[in-house]
Amino acid sequence: MEHYLVVTAVGTDRPGISDELTRLITLCNCNIVDSRLALFGQEFTLIMLLSGSANAISRVESTLPLKASEHDLLTVMKRTTKHEYRHYAHTADFHIEANDSPGLIEQFTGFFASRTIDIASLSAHTQESTHSGSPNRFQLQIGTNLPESCNLTALQEEFEALCQDLVVSGNVTFVGHNQ
Repeated sequence: MEHYLVVTAVGTDRPGISDELTRLITLCNCNIVDSRLALFGQEFTLIMLLSGSANAISRVESTLPLKASEHDLLTVMKRTTKHEYRHYAHTADFHIEANDSPGLIEQFTGFFASRTIDIASLSAHTQESTHSGSPNRFQLQIGTNLPESCNLTALQEEFEALCQDLVVSGNVTFVGHNQ
């Protein structure tokens, strides 16, 4: 029986750190099912979903803290279950660009939460201005899974109204999925 473990590691970025972690996981006989790596400032962040036997997962749980300590990493691990595929009639990708200001992400996450729309992915980035006195630019991309009952036209109109209210540029791309 397969067991699953979510692992998050954060620490100062340096060459070879992801290799150290993936080597440890391989030596413990686990498989990396899914992963994301990102740099935030000078910090390296790695999130992985691992699978393996009960013994293999236990080996990661017992040896990763030692490896993390050697490399000055913070780690968090949590047992989970296999990701169950759910069919969605539609998904949608929302792209927002604006002058950077606090609270923009919350405006959009609140928009989706109030409509019980599942956020599948979120990526935000602020580009510093190269001109003195010019505002930084902000980009936000949100991938969503839409419930069967979702009115796509109404959702697009409400999203466009929110963008207009917030004085941001935004667009949405809907993708239909046949059963």
